[in-house]
Amino acid sequence: MKTINLSLVVFLMIIININYGQTTKINFKSKKSKGITVNQKSLLILWDKVIFTNNKSIMYCDSATYNRSNNSFIAYRNIRINENDSLELFGDSLHYFGDRQEAFIYGNVELNTNDINLTAPSLIFNQKEKIAEYSEGAIINDKKEGYTIKSKKGTLKTKISTIYFKENVILNHPEYNITSDTLIYNTNFQNTTIIGKTKISSKNSVINCQKGWFNNRTKKSSLKGNIFIESNNHTFFADSIFYNEISGLSYAKGNVKIIDDSSNIMIEGNYGYHSENIDSSHIWNNSILTQSDSTDTLKIYADQFIRKKDTLKEEIFCFNNVIIDGTQIQGDCDSIYFNETDSIMKCIIQPIIWLDSTQLTGDKVEFKIHKGIVYKMDIENNAIIITKKDSVHYDQIKGNTIYGFFKENKINLMDINGNGEVIYYSE
Repeated sequence: MKTINLSLVVFLMIIININYGQTTKINFKSKKSKGITVNQKSLLILWDKVIFTNNKSIMYCDSATYNRSNNSFIAYRNIRINENDSLELFGDSLHYFGDRQEAFIYGNVELNTNDINLTAPSLIFNQKEKIAEYSEGAIINDKKEGYTIKSKKGTLKTKISTIYFKENVILNHPEYNITSDTLIYNTNFQNTTIIGKTKISSKNSVINCQKGWFNNRTKKSSLKGNIFIESNNHTFFADSIFYNEISGLSYAKGNVKIIDDSSNIMIEGNYGYHSENIDSSHIWNNSILTQSDSTDTLKIYADQFIRKKDTLKEEIFCFNNVIIDGTQIQGDCDSIYFNETDSIMKCIIQPIIWLDSTQLTGDKVEFKIHKGIVYKMDIENNAIIITKKDSVHYDQIKGNTIYGFFKENKINLMDINGNGEVIYYSE
């Protein structure tokens, strides 16, 4: 039994060695050749239409030195490697090791597949694994999409159609540019994975992020890690964003913040949508609106905010459980309509507003505000104004509608229409 097992092992080893020799042995031919001995090594000099073959690889050159002892050769000028018609390599010189099936190509290196063209000063190509690596910089051109990617280091895995870019990565696209530390690009699915600090610049915006992916075919992307987006009119922050370029919709999650540079308005929340086609945003969950200027800082807390902006006006809708906290104005109501263009703020559904020691109530309270300064106030239906005189007395004004006019952010004149009633305590 032991003898049979030993014979089987020896037989398998012989078969493996034969197959290994068949797969790694370099075959060659040329019109001219000459044998020489250098440092006790037998070398064969080949020139004039030199061709090497190993497995399915065919390698061409003008001249070469073949070393029988380690099954390797060094080739010079007009290097061309054909890998089963699916990949071609070019260069000035080549050092090839048959046992490892590994090629070191130097000088004006070019790699071509059906999808990409790569140029580099040098390249290492593993024929067994179909992997190309470079460390002195390279430029990759995507033949289908028409853009280029540059990096200092990179690895091309042709079996899975994936390229790994590392260090000083720059992607130049007709519609945008990307600079990053690391990118992974799949040529079949046209999908790019971002790893590390990345900047994406387009005609309308600049995006900074830490990681994510985007697909050139579907025009969808997912970005994560301290996202910072700058556009012509606003700045957008979030922990993660899913973006559809075709629809122009972005869904943001985590520490969402939109800053409108033109109106000094910032809206924060845990979740948000943004539509770049109609320039609108929707932010909710622990959401806050802040407007700051030289005279006042106004904060509005609400369940959700909707912001719409076009060439004619900018509107903000604050929905449900609204709380107003400002230097000049405090209060609460169900909802607020804010028109930044017309400088109008409308508080609706059971509003209770305080201006210093004055309380305002009505079905709707409307303010005319510009840069933190209150100019006019309208209270509609069941309008009541109560002002604290001292710890005991309160001045009271009531009417169907009350119009208030301000001077230096304080009520200077009031017009009461319909069923006016006044209780006033003189000093």
